[in-house]
Amino acid sequence: MRDIVCTTILTDGTSPGFMYLTTNGGKISMSRVFDGNPVATIVIDAAHRVIYWNKACAVMTGVPASEMIGSQDQWRAFYSDPRPILADLIVDGALESAVDSFYHGKFKRSALIEGAYEAEDFFPAIGESGCWLYFTAAPICDDEGRVIGAIETLQNVSERHRVEEALRASEERYRELSRTDSLTGLFNTRSLWEHLLQEISRTRRYRRTLSLMVLDCDDFKAINDRFGHLQGDRVLQALAEVIRASLRGTDSAYRYGGEEFVVLLPETAARAAVQLAERLRTAFAGLKLPLDGGQEVSATISIGVAEWLPDEDEQNLIRRADEAVYSAKHRGKNCVVLA
Repeated sequence: MRDIVCTTILTDGTSPGFMYLTTNGGKISMSRVFDGNPVATIVIDAAHRVIYWNKACAVMTGVPASEMIGSQDQWRAFYSDPRPILADLIVDGALESAVDSFYHGKFKRSALIEGAYEAEDFFPAIGESGCWLYFTAAPICDDEGRVIGAIETLQNVSERHRVEEALRASEERYRELSRTDSLTGLFNTRSLWEHLLQEISRTRRYRRTLSLMVLDCDDFKAINDRFGHLQGDRVLQALAEVIRASLRGTDSAYRYGGEEFVVLLPETAARAAVQLAERLRTAFAGLKLPLDGGQEVSATISIGVAEWLPDEDEQNLIRRADEAVYSAKHRGKNCVVLA
């Protein structure tokens, strides 16, 4: 293989298409070099005319080189309206403010090549559903250091973005599962203690009101014994839906364990909390829950309500609401008792 002894890019002065690498055996057409490159590559001259548009670029964009060579329409392959590509900005001097106006938050200076930039962006016009491209653009200079053109390379990084998005979704799903109850979709006990501590701290700091209700499904063991645990789970899911539908914007609901639930009511005094509990109790008692085999079941709940007392800790607040639930049970169930 002959060694390259000179890497000067030459032109014939009339056409951007005559560019060569000189070697000790003659000249090698640059078109062969670029077309043999598997990385999509664009070269433009100082007048923003496309000099090279290699095969990889034609395949990536769906625009053949015959439509681009000699034109200044390189934007058509990437954008719906005329605007510079990164190589155009390089030819124009590559002021960082200009690059930022087109690729804000998506670009950085190249650590390898002076005057070059690299960026990453989504291009909806490429492919069937768009794609993410990582692209770099660098100046081409003559012997005096004048910019006589620019070269831009592009790589499809859509698959990496899909993997990263799937990983983010998986991590978010894991975080969600760690905070919620799998049966009802409400927050779990761990979340209850975290949120309750936060609400008590906020209520104490701003001297606001905070109430809490504990709900217990009446005679739930009898429902399980008569209809089976799967049907019992449906009852709990129906109760969770009634709770969820009753929540206001600042409220939050939790499965406390078994057939017990907790609802936090920030900015809510005892009277308003009792009214909300009554509406919730009435809504659930009026449900006819369809079961397998055409059967229906109705269930009720006993609710204990407690308003936070100054300097009270979270455990004592829940304890008082729990005691109010027991009082509701002793009163015949299906009622609301204020602690």
